Amino acid sequence: YTKACDWWSVGVILYEMVIGQPPFYANSPAETQYKVINWKETLSIRHCTNISPATTDLILQLLQGPETRLGRNGASEVKEHPFFAGINFQGLRRQPAPLKPTIRYLTDTSNFDPVDPDKLRTIDSDALKKFDSKLENGKHPEHAFFEFTFRRFFDDGGHPCTVPSPPDLESNSPVYV
Repeated sequence: YTKACDWWSVGVILYEMVIGQPPFYANSPAETQYKVINWKETLSIRHCTNISPATTDLILQLLQGPETRLGRNGASEVKEHPFFAGINFQGLRRQPAPLKPTIRYLTDTSNFDPVDPDKLRTIDSDALKKFDSKLENGKHPEHAFFEFTFRRFFDDGGHPCTVPSPPDLESNSPVYV
């Protein structure tokens, strides 16, 4: 496994964000798998979608075979794509955030979509007892990644790196989100 699959994932996520559904949407996992494996025949961007040619091109270049995929020569190749024209990657840390959410108190959820109470699931006492029985040493097995923190060990070129902590606003290092 190489970073090429990560660029594929970026293409899939971008497609879904722009188009509104996954690029290989299907009614079953088997059909989805078929579409992914046969991406050359099944991948298309709907013509009715009003997106820029640069966006379409970026998606299609990310959703390629690993030998021709954008990003195969590093992140700088992706940053040079016309989709990112006008982005100052060197000064990215100094730019103000485009959205600064207002948080009024510690558990404020007003920045999230409201939840329909009728669609909430309730847990009855029998289900809760069954859940508690799965606990091992007070930890549920499904929480294997509880408190996990991703740490980046390589830079865009695949070289070992250290990320400043806290972020240095004057740093020229990449911004990872």
